[in-house]
This record gives sequence, C-alpha cells and structure tokens, in this order.
Amino acid sequence: MRRIYGLSRLLAVLSVLILCLLVCPVNAESVTEIDQMDAAALMALRERIDLRLRALGEYPFVKLSEGSKGDEVTALQKRLRELGYFNQEPDGRYRQTTINAVKAFEKAMGLKRDGVATADVQKLIFAPDAPALPTPTPSPTPKPTNTPRPSPVPQKDKDYAVYDYRLTGLMPDKYYGSRYRFRGTVLAMLDDGTRWLVQAERDSGLIAVQAFPAQRSVGDSVQVWGEYIGLTEYQSESGPVTLPLFKCEYLE
Repeated sequence: MRRIYGLSRLLAVLSVLILCLLVCPVNAESVTEIDQMDAAALMALRERIDLRLRALGEYPFVKLSEGSKGDEVTALQKRLRELGYFNQEPDGRYRQTTINAVKAFEKAMGLKRDGVATADVQKLIFAPDAPALPTPTPSPTPKPTNTPRPSPVPQKDKDYAVYDYRLTGLMPDKYYGSRYRFRGTVLAMLDDGTRWLVQAERDSGLIAVQAFPAQRSVGDSVQVWGEYIGLTEYQSESGPVTLPLFKCEYLE
C-alpha cells in the first residue's frame, strides 16, 4: 500500500511538471500563474493533462486489478462508463463490477478475459477509437398470423335436415351446400365407380351418393348424412337419368 501511495504522489508531481512544460511558457509569469492557483484549480488541470496523456497513450499506466484503489481506478471507471461497459458511479475501488467491465471490454477486443487492467489494456481503453459496448438489437415483434379457424364438424343430430326429394328436384341451385339425412337401400354402383345409387325410403326417390364406403353391398339398408352438391347423371338401360348428388359425411 505504501508503494502505491508513494507512486500516486510521484504521478501527481510529474503531472504538474508536465503541465508547466506543455501548457505554460517557462517564464516568471507562468510560474506566478500556477502559484496563484488553488488546489481545486490545480487538480482540474492535472485531470485534463492526465486525460490527454491517456488519449495519446503516453500516460505512465500502472497495472490495476482486484483490490486496487485510488484515482487511477476512478479514471478507469469513468472511461469504461463513457464506453458503456461500467454502469455504476465511479468510486475508486477495483471490485467485481470493475472486473466485469474490463472483461466485457476485453471480450469486445478479442483479448484474454481476466479482468486485469494492465498498462496495455488501459492504453486500448483510453484510445480515442476504443470500441463502445454494442447496443443489443431488439428482436422484431412477430406479426400475428391470421390462422384460419377450422370449420366446425357437423353434428348429425342438429345440422342435417330430413331430406325431401322434391326440394332439390325443383330448385337444385337453391339448396346447394345444404346438409340432409335420409334412409334408403343400396341399389347399385354407378358406371364410373365413384357413386352409389340409393333409393330413399321416404318417397322412393333415387339418390346418387359420392364417397360411399366400399364395404357396403347392394341390397344393404343404410342411413346417410351428407352434403347436397348438385345434380348428376348416369346412363340407365332406358337412357340418361338426372339425380340429386350427395357427398357422404356419415353412414350407418
């Protein structure tokens, strides 16, 4: 501790001498001006000279590490705060916050991260082109996606009306997309193999059913829940026949 204190006093004396040589002409008037300055003015000048010497890389830096105290540490903390690495009030104590700040600077410079402010590290910190701590780029706020809601699954008990053959026969376009249920008997598979011919029990009307499960057989009694999708034709023995066409959605 005595060596550090003695070194600090030596640096103070050197700073004042350098001030006399660089700033003031060596004559009686300059000596008189310095003699007339109070302690606060002298310390302010000393701080300006020290700052300039640090920027020029000519300052007699001393190694600073955990446990160091004094003006050298305070100056280091002020500079690190200017660069964004130190976010506390400088107190002249080389503690963990200062160690972390030096490590962050060493990382930015690609140096070994040990948190020790050697003379070479301090020259880099006080250099005019020393890199400031990069400001993190905020992540863009993701735009909400308009995910389409799935269509509700039709319920057999409430979404299918009892089918009336006369409605779709008279006004087929009006009822397109409507859902109905009906009972009937499977009569045949139609000529293209994708439609089944069903005879409705209620009015004996003939209905073509698309997407009919293949496990059903001719002569089976079935109950169909489906969507009316228009009219279709099939070729009977007596000629073409127009039928209402349903897409099967449920089958029993």
